[in-house]
Amino acid sequence: MAAEQFVYFHGQPGSPDELSLAAAAGLFAPDRARDRPDLPLGPYLDHLTATVLERYPAGPIRLVGFSLGAFVAIEVALRITGREVSLDLVSPAAPLGCGDFLPDMAGGAVFGLAARRPGLFALLTRAQGWFAARAPGVLFRQIFAGAAGADADLARDPAFQAMIGRVLTHGLAGGAKGYRREVLGYVAWTPDRLSGLTHPVTLWQGEADTWTPPAMARALARLLPQVRAVHDFPGLSHYSTLRAALPTILGGTD
Repeated sequence: MAAEQFVYFHGQPGSPDELSLAAAAGLFAPDRARDRPDLPLGPYLDHLTATVLERYPAGPIRLVGFSLGAFVAIEVALRITGREVSLDLVSPAAPLGCGDFLPDMAGGAVFGLAARRPGLFALLTRAQGWFAARAPGVLFRQIFAGAAGADADLARDPAFQAMIGRVLTHGLAGGAKGYRREVLGYVAWTPDRLSGLTHPVTLWQGEADTWTPPAMARALARLLPQVRAVHDFPGLSHYSTLRAALPTILGGTD
């Protein structure tokens, strides 16, 4: 049996540096925040799919999508035919049309603004980019003020603080165009896209997640045609679930 070839899709705002949570080195992780910011979302997803297939022209491909990266992993998988593909969706974001998620999402106000007032959302991201470039610690404290479950413990870890500081600077300052492109595409994403995904999917969800609430994973489990397993993590939240799930995923097991 050919070895699985992994592709990691980071969250938003995010970067491949998220992989440092599980000391995952050498994994192919496209830097979507800064990759081809000139392209609108549809052509960019086509470009991203072509990049994956150029990297791995033969053999099985395992797509790992974290948070908003689940949206991208699904869209890339929909574009791959005639290949053995599987998906691991960790702390996954489901289409907003699958349920009334926004009131329970820590970033719900931002996604709601992107959906209703994209111009104001763009202004907000410019302000966030300014803080990310000049005062990432202030932005970190604002974002993680309500951290739940094991993420609250992570938020007190200096190494985690430093990693998230790098992620915020990378994704909101230097990669703001890529971030806006993806968030605006995500809030317009419709549940009917899920029915076309015939590749097998494994879901990994923290029960204390306030960024992508467990109801999102339950919606994906209900609507995706080929869900082979759902792994729930009591007491874990968003990043703590990623830290717990990655070693198992990269070990080639479910």
